[in-house]
Amino acid sequence: MSNFAMKLGELFSNVVLLSGLLAWAIAQSLKVPLKYRTTRQWDWALLLRAGGMPSSHSALVAAVAHATGLKVGFGSPLFALALTFAIIVIYDAAGI
Repeated sequence: MSNFAMKLGELFSNVVLLSGLLAWAIAQSLKVPLKYRTTRQWDWALLLRAGGMPSSHSALVAAVAHATGLKVGFGSPLFALALTFAIIVIYDAAGI
């Protein structure tokens, strides 16, 4: 097995990353039916568009911070960094 394949395998087994990507995908996917509910029109471009609610950026950083806390401990400096980053992103998303 090549070194690249081993590194790629490590990337896809990273639980923290996968939880963040899953949260992002769920939040991004929810935009389509929520928009349909208010406008009665399907807007599939929302799947790839940034902005709007629910905030996929906020979902991603919240999931990464939570998964980091579960993985390395909520008292670790790494969790503090992830939480600080999440607070900044969520604060910014709420203001836009």
